[in-house]
Amino acid sequence: MDVTEAVETPEAAAEENIVSGEIIAKTEMDADYFDYMLKPNCGYVLSVDRANEVVNLFQQRTSSRFTCYKVQRSFGRDEWSVDNRKILWQQEETRENTLPEFDGVPYILNGTKVLECQYGVNRSAYQKKNHLERKKNDLWKEDEVPKHVSKKVDCPAKIFLKDVIKFPDFKVDINSREAKKLKSNNLRTALKEEQVFGERRIYIQLPKESDHCNHRKGPTSRPRKQRSSRLSLLPTWDTELNDGDFLQTFRVTKPVYQILVDEWHRVEAFRLEAAGLPADKVQPLDQLVLAGLYYLGSTDNLSMASAKFKVKAGKLFETVVMFADFLLGQQEKYLKWPPVEERVKVAEVIKHDCGFPGVFGALDAALIHMMAPTGDDRLNYAYVTTEEESKYGFVLQFIVDHRLVFRDIHLDAPKTGTRFQVFQESDAWITIQNLTSAETHLVAPAVYPLAPAVMTPHMTETLTYQEALFNENHNEAQKLSANAMTVFKSRFRRMQLLDRHVETNGKLIRAACILHNIALMNENEMVLNELGLEYNSELDEEGWHTVGMEEVVAEIGILGGEEKRRYLTTVMTSRY
Repeated sequence: MDVTEAVETPEAAAEENIVSGEIIAKTEMDADYFDYMLKPNCGYVLSVDRANEVVNLFQQRTSSRFTCYKVQRSFGRDEWSVDNRKILWQQEETRENTLPEFDGVPYILNGTKVLECQYGVNRSAYQKKNHLERKKNDLWKEDEVPKHVSKKVDCPAKIFLKDVIKFPDFKVDINSREAKKLKSNNLRTALKEEQVFGERRIYIQLPKESDHCNHRKGPTSRPRKQRSSRLSLLPTWDTELNDGDFLQTFRVTKPVYQILVDEWHRVEAFRLEAAGLPADKVQPLDQLVLAGLYYLGSTDNLSMASAKFKVKAGKLFETVVMFADFLLGQQEKYLKWPPVEERVKVAEVIKHDCGFPGVFGALDAALIHMMAPTGDDRLNYAYVTTEEESKYGFVLQFIVDHRLVFRDIHLDAPKTGTRFQVFQESDAWITIQNLTSAETHLVAPAVYPLAPAVMTPHMTETLTYQEALFNENHNEAQKLSANAMTVFKSRFRRMQLLDRHVETNGKLIRAACILHNIALMNENEMVLNELGLEYNSELDEEGWHTVGMEEVVAEIGILGGEEKRRYLTTVMTSRY
């Protein structure tokens, strides 16, 4: 049997690379359109303003123009209701639009909007023809009848937008009729009792270039003015406050506020340049930063906070989420492990203050309380459950340095287990075991494992003088973790009790940790005295700042930990 091998020529290979590069570039361009891309030309954004931005950007890039064909009155409205609405799980199969596809999360359809190419179907052709016939018969001679030529050529290209309210807390794991029916009933009950938070998503399906037909593709005769930013302005808050009032209201100093405005402006300018838009068109961000700071720093509910900014609650919270997303984008800059040289310098400061040598930080975990979630999250995030009540929250594991700056954080659900079990699930578990410097280490409560990089106190009933001195200095160094949580929850009072759904709460916690670091890195130490630290983490009975009944002294240790603790015990000196 003759076998003929296909020989790839250099020209063919080059052509294939070009095509591949075009596909990759197009996919990256599609990703620019959406906050979350589901597949090429399809995805969703989190606000109506952002959806309009996507449509405008798509028209500019493709030199096309789309007009509104039909839109439901409820599309884009901030107020939504489940009355007479079906709880849906996926879009019924249609030839043109398949979004949203099944992802296990129920939703209600708030409204739809369809835009069609300006060269689409001529739906007024019959009326125009009759009108011209009447004019011809009544007024004009035949050669005077205007010869109107419609630009409509039945181009089928359309943009589909769907405004849906998703309920992630009622997600099903199995696509079965029984599971969906049960979750639907639970969702109906929660909605009636107003105990559920809905997440707005605007699903967008953009047309492919091949969908256009019967007309030239190119610049339109009247290009539309493009919006320069996806951010919307809020009405002006009276910011003519003195430094003390500003700090008490927004929980950071004016210089830190200005740093946030400038940094966000830089990020938005870069985003606009990447999208091919002028970088100098970034809208003012000062009010957006103030809204985010106020929400994180106050205990006002969303309605009270939005009233102070004179905007609807949904609009304010949309701004808060955008501010949180900006902060999360700063994580690599403001939340990172110290290198060896910095660990050694930090250890010198802590030894001077606490008497414990080699400590570059304190490891611990705390509970961030939240209102009762719905669905399966009730079990995962409950840390106290009795016949009378249940309490809910996140486990925030953290490592802080001498300035109370977070160097590492990890969020988990209380269902994961004790602090040691949460520790094993975090990235810090691997990082600490691979630290390169033997001279530095963390201090941690006895519920954590003893290791060369984690020093825990002696827990025997009878202590020698040196062991007691070790524990005393260890306790002073360990206060860094409690002090950090006191500052964190005092400054950002929203962290004392969160009231959004689980996914958003997690985002707000991470963003607040980064904001905590930005503030401490750019403020002097006297600011904390002026701020007022009314929250005392050591008195928080629901916190994890002491060994609880459910936790015991960790019996596991990492090779070398006992030897290092024994050595430090022998050389420990009084800090006085």
